[in-house]
Amino acid sequence: MVVVLALALGTVLSRPRLASSTTSATTSTLTSAPTTTTIAPERPQALWSVVSHSSRGVMVDYRNVLADGVTFRVLRLRARTTLLRWHVGSGDPLNWAQAPRDAGPAIDWPVEGPAGVVAVFNGGFRESSHAGGSMVDGVTLAPLVRGDATIALDPAGHWAIGTWGSATFPGPGFVVSAARQNLVLLVDHARPTSRALGAPWKFWGDPLNEVPSEPRSGLGVDAAGNLIYVATMGHVLAPTLARAMVAAGVVTGMELDINPYWPILGATFTPLHHPGNYPVQLPMAQHSPTIYNTGWERDFFVALAEPNQWGCDWSASGIAHPGVAQAQPLRRQGAGCHAHP
Repeated sequence: MVVVLALALGTVLSRPRLASSTTSATTSTLTSAPTTTTIAPERPQALWSVVSHSSRGVMVDYRNVLADGVTFRVLRLRARTTLLRWHVGSGDPLNWAQAPRDAGPAIDWPVEGPAGVVAVFNGGFRESSHAGGSMVDGVTLAPLVRGDATIALDPAGHWAIGTWGSATFPGPGFVVSAARQNLVLLVDHARPTSRALGAPWKFWGDPLNEVPSEPRSGLGVDAAGNLIYVATMGHVLAPTLARAMVAAGVVTGMELDINPYWPILGATFTPLHHPGNYPVQLPMAQHSPTIYNTGWERDFFVALAEPNQWGCDWSASGIAHPGVAQAQPLRRQGAGCHAHP
């Protein structure tokens, strides 16, 4: 998987950039370019508590929202200051061993550490649930399903969420290098979908011991294109999760994993360049997010910091095919440009 941290401005579902980035198959580069305009940083906002920031402004913030009397933890990744990568688990998807090494069951610290890990969170249902397909670095691990809710990532770690196969998703010029599907959309046009409100409860996942109300998690984008993770360890049905996502600002969203064992969230106050702790977590979760530092059985997402200067590009080597040895990323630093905040 090739990673590029790129100069970015604004977003709808994916982020247009002021200057195009190039990826490298064998090296990691860090360069600076002069800028002639003043770019406003990402600002703190009312009701949100800042978790991490750089000279670009806020990277990650969080808040709690209520839906049907249940408290949900909400974590937001700012689109202009963070990027996202998807990792397989050590047991799921079933073809996980075919994934590129830097998308394996643990954070790849040599590749992802130079940028700095700022957040981690769980993925979706097991492949055996038939909730959708997955792809990483162009390697299809489970066939993608037309009509399913999908988070797509481009080679630079920018994201888009929508319905796979629709005319408007993932958007013009968006090159999909990774995709993770899970059922159909839970939120669309800032409202719970008719399926969210009307489908039989078992459509939204096989609950533990056949008890419909379970801990649930979801992922969406807001009107600015920021990525929003929403979860609770309270026992809820899918409509309540959908309403919580709307309360958190989600305009397009999908369900992630459910049941007490699987929702996991972590965010750190400063980017991690080596294994460390995540002080902001999902209250009452059964696992520490530090499991992602060394390896986990299920798929998950890793959020990284963009460079701290708007004129910086940083790229890390990846591999395009399984079985190819991972090249150790090199790192070069241009004048006034730093790899991490």
